[in-house]
Amino acid sequence: MTTKHEPSRRRDLVWYASYGSNLAYQRRFLCYINGGTPVGSEKRNPGCRDRTPPLDIKPITLNFELFFAGHFKGWGGAVAFIRRGKANARTLGRMYLITDEQFNDVVIQENNRKVDGTRLVPSLEQLAGKTEHVLPGLKTYGCLLVAGSEAGHPILTFTAAGRDTPPIGPPSEPYVKVIAAGIKETYPFWEDRQIVEYFLRADGVKDRIPSDQLAKWVAESYGYAAETPWQTAISR
Repeated sequence: MTTKHEPSRRRDLVWYASYGSNLAYQRRFLCYINGGTPVGSEKRNPGCRDRTPPLDIKPITLNFELFFAGHFKGWGGAVAFIRRGKANARTLGRMYLITDEQFNDVVIQENNRKVDGTRLVPSLEQLAGKTEHVLPGLKTYGCLLVAGSEAGHPILTFTAAGRDTPPIGPPSEPYVKVIAAGIKETYPFWEDRQIVEYFLRADGVKDRIPSDQLAKWVAESYGYAAETPWQTAISR
C-alpha cells in the first residue's frame, strides 16, 4: 500500500503487529488511538496522547503460537497471547505503522496503566539487535517481541513474560467475535470454516469451546467488523 506520508523517511516509526482483538481496526484498535470502548467490551480506553491514525496497515503472519489465557473482566474471559512454538507455528496478524510514542501508549493501555507520558518501552536504539525485552513490573503484556522489520521500521508486538503467563482459559463470545471480525477485515478471502479451524488449533479454545458453538460465533462476527479503506488482501 502506498501512502502520501512518505513514512520510510521518518525514524520514529514502528510497526505494531497485532494478533488479538486489535486485528479489528475501527471497532477495536482505534479505541487505543482515539479513546473509546470497543464493541463487546466493558472497558473504556483513554487513547494515545497523539491521535494521528496509522500511516499504513498491512497483514502479517507471525512465527509464533497463538493461545488464550487468564480471565479479564473487560472481556469476560481469556485473552490472546503468543509464544514460541513449533517451527511451523503461525499466528495471523495485522500491523499498523505508528510512532514509537503511540506504541508506548498502546502498551500502557494494554497493561491497564494511566497514559500520562510515562515511558515504558525502551528506545528504538535500545531494542536494536534484540528479539525480545522484558518490561519490569508489567503482569499482562510484559514482554516485547521484535518480529523483524518492514520498509526500514522494526516490527514490534507484545505478550506475557514467561513466568507471568496466566493459566490457559477460554475466551468469551464477544472476544472471539472481535478477533474473527478482524481476521475477516484483514484476510477477506478466508472462509468462516478456515477461521474456525484456526481458532481450534489454539490452547484455550481447543477442547474447551465446541466447534459448532465456535462456528456460530464466527458466523455472527460480521456485526463486529467495519468497512475501512485500509482493508488489504493476502495477495497484496
